Order: sequence, then structure tokens, then C-alpha cells
Amino acid sequence: MRELAGIRRVELWFAVSIATIYVIRRLLNEVREIDRMVQSLGDDIPSATIWHDLAGYNHTINNNFPLIVGVTHFLAAWYVFHYLTFPNWINNKNDEKNRLLAGLSALLVVSSVSFYYFSKQHVHYRQDDLENYIGLKVYSLYSKRNILADSIGFGILIFAYELLSQLAYYLHRKVRQDFRYISLLIWIPLAIFLIVFAFSANLPETLWRSPVREVLAFLAIPLQIYLLQGFIYTSILPNTSNFRTAEFQLRIMAGGLFWGLMTVIFWGARTHFVYYDAGINYALAFLVLFAAVITALMRRVLNKEKVQLQTQVSHTSAELAGLQSQINPHFLFNALNSLYATALKENSEKTADGIQKLGDMMRFMLHENNRDRIPLPKEIDYLQNYIELQRMRLDETHGIEIRVTIQESNRDLYIAPMMLIPFVENAFKHGISLRNPSWIYITLTLDSSTIYFKVHNSRHPAPGHDPEKEHSGIGLENVKKRLELIYPGRYTLAIQESEQDYFVALTIRY
Repeated sequence: MRELAGIRRVELWFAVSIATIYVIRRLLNEVREIDRMVQSLGDDIPSATIWHDLAGYNHTINNNFPLIVGVTHFLAAWYVFHYLTFPNWINNKNDEKNRLLAGLSALLVVSSVSFYYFSKQHVHYRQDDLENYIGLKVYSLYSKRNILADSIGFGILIFAYELLSQLAYYLHRKVRQDFRYISLLIWIPLAIFLIVFAFSANLPETLWRSPVREVLAFLAIPLQIYLLQGFIYTSILPNTSNFRTAEFQLRIMAGGLFWGLMTVIFWGARTHFVYYDAGINYALAFLVLFAAVITALMRRVLNKEKVQLQTQVSHTSAELAGLQSQINPHFLFNALNSLYATALKENSEKTADGIQKLGDMMRFMLHENNRDRIPLPKEIDYLQNYIELQRMRLDETHGIEIRVTIQESNRDLYIAPMMLIPFVENAFKHGISLRNPSWIYITLTLDSSTIYFKVHNSRHPAPGHDPEKEHSGIGLENVKKRLELIYPGRYTLAIQESEQDYFVALTIRY
């Protein structure tokens, strides 16, 4: 959520600004509207009649107060749900605290509507039987039906905003590398709509009036699908294997009751609990049920695939760790053998230099070898230390030629550790003979997207008493498996061999 913190701060200040603009404009418009009605009746209706009609009306208590308190409570309900409740739901934190926050958000919505309806007094023209204006009338729309219906309506609006914002967050996180500002396709139209509404539009006296009623009915559909599929996914689908048990039948009945209750609530809110338009509401109810079942089934299938992929990754990581653990002793023994041979020849700075290189190699394996990726220069340093240790035990003036060409990198590149050394080790093991001419050519070059590594060496038959004969090829087999695990589809490995030479060409794309 850290990368979205800036967006969420802008959301909060934008919402407060929109609410403030809407309240100020409504307050000014209400004053102007009442003044206009009084002035329009002034020529035909005695002022005493007009003021008698307005005797029980207090503009501050009956207009300003309910509007300010209602909008403030609604904004608080949105804040609690958007910033506190829903993020915990996404993170599967359905604890007591989150349930209390959800309840607080619902309570704030109800209090917003209740304060407004209880205190708000509307002023309109009073008419006779012939529809002539004869004065003003003050009336209230306070009723339990209106409070319940509009509370549900405002809850739908909060939930609809949450769905849009979560979609925008998702696009910002997942697609920003390809198209950084794609989430603006949601934010800009939404911001324009809210700005236009704050400066020019008013909510109707009761929320469920056309065309707002049809908009709310449409927005209620995804809310019902979301809630019902959540129940099906968590309570019914995990128990389908025991579909004959009484517990499963009770869960099915509970799901049916939950679906029916939602239908009654949203249908009732749409009709102020008179329950007309039965045909369209039945159709919407079955559409919600069908979509919820399909959504829950799709979630279950996708979750199974996710678990399978996580299991495969776990097995792959374990296998990779095992392969790496097999590699380490192999190099240490070769290095120790080289130092041992050098120490037998002479007791000099050469031995001290070899020990230092061995220390660098051991330090590399302790600190770098367990990482997934390391800087390419560190891998090259390890490779060069190994080659220098091998040079110490060889006399290159007697028919032995070792040529190393390594291109310097001018940018930060990373590679899996111990990926190159097995080929070099294999070259020294099978390519050097103290009796016959021998040679090893090692080349590492780079371009903008690929590492090119080549090892070409002479080949000599191993002696009959070679103690590592039974373990021949372990290093190369391991590196082949590691390449497939770490760089699937991003490497090529070509090996050519004959009785006289051995050639390896490895390419790895970054």
C-alpha cells in the first residue's frame, strides 16, 4: 500500500473539497430559493400570511444544520469504510476490530440519513384546488421507510466508489510499467463527475427517485454479487465433497436465505418497501444468483491453480537449494588440492597469495552463493580466483596454454551464483595433462541483452585410478538443471566434444 499512499491522500482531500463545495452551494441556493418564493408571492399574498406559513421554520436548524451534519457523517462513513474497513477485508483480516469498523461505517450512514430527515424542513408553494399559489408550506419527509431506503442507497454509493477505486489501484500497481497512467482512465471521469455534481447538481428529496433510483438499482447488482459469491466461496464450495451431510444442506439453506434477504432489502429500498415491479426484480435476483455462483467457481479454480504453482515453486526452490549445496564442496576440494600442490613445491609468497584467493572464494560462497542473483563482477572475481589457483600448480612454459578473455561490464548486471565455474572446472579437470600439450581458452563477452560464455579445452583420457571417475559430470548436470530452473527459455547451452577437444558455448539473456 505504500506506493498508493500518495493517491489515497489526494483522494481524501479531494473528497473533503467536493463535500465542502456541495454544502456551501446548497446552503446558498436554499437561501436564494426561499427568498425567490417569498418575493414571487409578495404582490398577491399578504406578507402576514407568508410569515404565518413560515412561523415554525428556522433556517439554521431546519436547513443548514441537517445538511452539514448529514454530509459530515456520510463523509466519515466513507472514510471509515475506504481507509480502515475494506483494506482489512482485502488482507483477510476479518477480526473483531474490523467487524466493529464495518458496523461503525454502517452506523454513520444511518445517522447521516436520520439527522437529515429528522431535522430537515422543506419549503414549497401552497396551492388551492385550482392549483393557484396561496402561500407557502413547510413539511418533513421523515419516516422509517425513507431512512432505511436512503441508508441502503448511500451504502450502495460508498460500495460502488470502493469498487472503482480498487480497480484503479489494481491498474496502477500491475500495469504502470507498460502504461503508467492507465488508472487515470478511471480517476479522471470519476473526478469530473464529482466536480460537476458539486457545482451544479442536487440530490432529490428522497434518494430513490428517477433517474437516481435506476442508477442505484444498477449499482446494487455488483454489491449483491460480491456478497453472495463470498458466502458461496467460503461456506459452500469447500464442503461440496460432503454434499449429502446435514451440515452441507444447512449451508445451502443459509445461502438461499442470504440471497433472499438481499433481494428483499435491495428490492425494498428501490420501491420504498412497497415491493412493486415484481417481474424486473425477480429477473435481477436470479441474475445475481447466477453471476455469484459463476464468480465463486472461477475463484476456486484460480485459487487451486495458484496453490499448485506455489507448491511447484516450493519444490523447485528446495531442489535448487539441494543442487547448490552439492556444488560448494566440489570447488573447495579442487582449490585445496591446488594449494597443497603449490605448498609442496615451495614455501613462498605464492602460497600466501593462493591462501588469500581461497579465502576470497570461501567468503564468496558464504555470503553470495545462497542468493538468487549476484552482481556479475562478483561471479567473475570468483572465476578469476579459481583460474589463478589452478595456474599456481601448472607450469605453463611446458606445453600448457591458458588464455582468458573477459569483457568488462559498463552497467549493473546480475547472474545466478556459481553458474559459470562448473565449465571452467571441467576444463581444468579433463583438459590439462602434465605429459601432453594442453590448452584452455575461456571467453566472456556481453552485449545489451545477453551474456556469451565460451570454454574450449583440449581433452585427455582420465587415468584408470582417478578417484573422481564415479562422480564425473556431477557439476555439469547440476548446472544444466539450474539453468532450466532459473532461466527457462532464456538460455542456450551448446556442447561439442571429440576425443581431442571439448567446447561449451553458453548464452544467458538478462
